[in-house]
Amino acid sequence: MYKLPRTLFALTAFALIGASASAASVRDDICTKGVFNAGVKYDSPPFGFVDENGDVGGFDVDLIKEIGKDLSAVCKKPIKVVLKQVTSSNRIEFVQNGTIDIAAATATATFGRMDTVDFSNTYFIDGQRLLVPAGSPIKTVRDLAGKRVGTAQGSTSEVNLKAAAPKANVISLQQYTDAFTALQQGRVDAVSTDSTILLGLKASAPDPTKFAIVGPFFSNEPYGMIMKQNDSKWRNFVNETLTRTADDGTYRKIFAKWFGPKTKYALPDPKRSEAIPPQFPVRR
Repeated sequence: MYKLPRTLFALTAFALIGASASAASVRDDICTKGVFNAGVKYDSPPFGFVDENGDVGGFDVDLIKEIGKDLSAVCKKPIKVVLKQVTSSNRIEFVQNGTIDIAAATATATFGRMDTVDFSNTYFIDGQRLLVPAGSPIKTVRDLAGKRVGTAQGSTSEVNLKAAAPKANVISLQQYTDAFTALQQGRVDAVSTDSTILLGLKASAPDPTKFAIVGPFFSNEPYGMIMKQNDSKWRNFVNETLTRTADDGTYRKIFAKWFGPKTKYALPDPKRSEAIPPQFPVRR
C-alpha cells in the first residue's frame, strides 16, 4: 500500500482542519459572540425605516427580531440583535464580507444574485409600479418615454425599469427616499419600485393626496433574506423561523401591524400580497 510522505500527510491534515474551521456556520458564530448583526433598510417604510423617535422599525425588522428570539433559544443565552443600515447597492457586499449575518432588505431573489449569495424562502411577494404627482399624464410604464424616472441604484427595480421603458431617462439614486425627494422637488417625473415601497413613500409625504401610485405591475418581486452561500445550517435555521411564524400566527400579526386595513400602509388587496412562508416541518 502506498503511504503519503510524512510532510505531505501533515499538510493534508492541516488543510482538512482548516477547511473544517472555515466551514463554521454563521449560526454557530452568532452563538459564540452573542451578537446577531442584521442589515435592514432605513429608507423603505414600512419594511425598514427610522421613526420620529429615531428608532428603526418595520416589517423586515420585526421578522429579524423573531429570528433573534429563536437564536436566543437555540444558543441557550440572550442574543443581542444589532440592526445595521444597508442599501440596495451594498446589502449583498455586506453579507459577503461579514459586516452583517443576514440582510432583510426588500431583496428580490433572482438566479443572478444566487450566483454569489443564498436566499431564504420567499416571505413576501410584490410587483413594480409607478409613483407620480396626482394628475400626472403618466398612467403606465408605456408613458415613460422621454421622462425622468427615479429609482435606487443596485436594485432589481433599476434593471426592470430599463428593460420595460428603454426610452425613459432612468436616474439611479442611493436610496428610494432620495428618489422621492427628487419627485417632490420636480427633478424627476416619476419614481418606480415595488408597490409597497411606493406606498410607504407616499404615506411619508406631508400631503399624501398629492401623489398617486399608478399602472399595473410590470415585474414579479419575491422577497428573500440574503445570506452567505453554502451555509445550510444557517439558512435552514432562518427558514424554520419563517415557518414557525406562519405556524403560530406571528407572521399574520406582523403583516396586519404594517399592512392591515387600519394602517397608513394598508394594501388594496392584502390577500394578493400576503405571502405566508412555505410550510415545511419545524424541528424545534
